[in-house]
Amino acid sequence: MIRLGIVGCAEIAYRRFMPAALQVEGLEVKAIAEEYDRSKLQNFCNEYGLEAAESFDELIARDDIDALYIPQPPALHYKWAKRALEAGKHVLIEKPSTTSFNDTADLVDTARAKGLALHENYMFAYHSQISDIQKMIRDGEIGDVRLISANFGFPMRAQNDFRYNKALGGGALLDAGGYTLKLATVLLGDTIKVDSAHLLSMKGFEVDMYGNASVSNDDGLVCHLGFGMDCGYRCSLEVWGSKGRLFTNRIFTAPETLEPVVLIETGDGSKEIKLNKDMHFKHSIEGFVNEISSEEARNKMYDGILLQSKLVEDVRILAEK
Repeated sequence: MIRLGIVGCAEIAYRRFMPAALQVEGLEVKAIAEEYDRSKLQNFCNEYGLEAAESFDELIARDDIDALYIPQPPALHYKWAKRALEAGKHVLIEKPSTTSFNDTADLVDTARAKGLALHENYMFAYHSQISDIQKMIRDGEIGDVRLISANFGFPMRAQNDFRYNKALGGGALLDAGGYTLKLATVLLGDTIKVDSAHLLSMKGFEVDMYGNASVSNDDGLVCHLGFGMDCGYRCSLEVWGSKGRLFTNRIFTAPETLEPVVLIETGDGSKEIKLNKDMHFKHSIEGFVNEISSEEARNKMYDGILLQSKLVEDVRILAEK
């Protein structure tokens, strides 16, 4: 049994992680700590029957904790993940892994040297709709792929949201943009590279608020990406082929109760295909548990984390040019 502690009472931990984690075999969520807003701690413990630790460091040092879940703002990921890994704990970290490639590489090096799991929680990639869509493409439903487009953006959130705070690792690229890059990697493979990028801010904000990028692979397949944090809501994937197109509009955020719908349009007409509901957050946690016992799975995740972080950095470098 893997005994896990939670570093912080974040909303995603309360609303998404805990309900999923309680259904994962071989995992016991044992304790939680909170240092920034301790008013959340008692409610969290009462709801889920967890022990309250005195501090993050005390939680990390506990002998009865094997792994840590870190749902902190991005700028704090490196600090707490590094301490957890150095203490010999496996780490499941919210996306993005860190705010810089160098910090991410250091975490991966530390985890690899100690034989510890380091899992970046891009949970949408574990939804069965991803593999279903890939099969449709392989089966030639729309012919040969000519272009892929992925878009993720949402309306303005509360002004105190960490996404708009540079010191906490905010910005559209690190948040919504990371999702689109991850999906592009799933579809284009490990030879993916960034060809162009733009990041734009808005008056009154220190972070990038929206942007776009174009990526491609060694086979010449191109994916256009759009993302933003002050936009009409979009959560879509479109694949344009020689015979038609495939479209779906909940590729990143499908709730467990939703049957995703894929639209296929060709010269013969259009059809809607309902896909299965799925629990992608649970499957991501199950992947983490598997990585703890499997060196092969750990190494695959290390490579994925490094590639994701490098792509984010390349987008930022190209955008600055």
